[in-house]
Amino acid sequence: MSLRQRLAIIALTSISYFLLYRLNMSLFGSLNFSHRVDWIFLPSGLRLAFVLLFLADGVIGIALASTLITYLLYFDGNYVSMVLNGSMAGLAPYLARQVAMHHFKLDKNLNNLKVIGILKLSALFAVISALVHQLWYFWNGKTDDFIASALVMMVGDLLGTLIVLFTLKIMVQSFSFWKKAPD
Repeated sequence: MSLRQRLAIIALTSISYFLLYRLNMSLFGSLNFSHRVDWIFLPSGLRLAFVLLFLADGVIGIALASTLITYLLYFDGNYVSMVLNGSMAGLAPYLARQVAMHHFKLDKNLNNLKVIGILKLSALFAVISALVHQLWYFWNGKTDDFIASALVMMVGDLLGTLIVLFTLKIMVQSFSFWKKAPD
């Protein structure tokens, strides 16, 4: 893959993630539980989808967008914290992918990813993402109740991931159907 293609993927993932984050805030902002914890968080689905599809380029795109979101909406003057927070958003789905490849025998090309695999992978990702983020927020005094915030974040990430991944699955199947339809 050329550098130009990789940069396009990084830009596309960053912009898509940023826009879905803003949409999620508009649609579900009233369902916020605590600092950056929502009962429904659609961008988590893009995190996982982009990392599954684009690997390191997806990680970079998500990390860049999350760093920008942190800067624009949650910046507390600490640049190191801002970059680490953004990096966690990209690395959590990558870690989930690696664990799934080892423990769930997920094929690196996703050929064996079926409905049950999507459910397992989504749950695994929701747990990893919530724990990584909430440990960081608790460490930095952004949340007072680690357990409650982690549990709600798991639910929000799981719901958001399932909604996005199954929507993408339906869209791909629909596209495949229309592509095969006779003229």
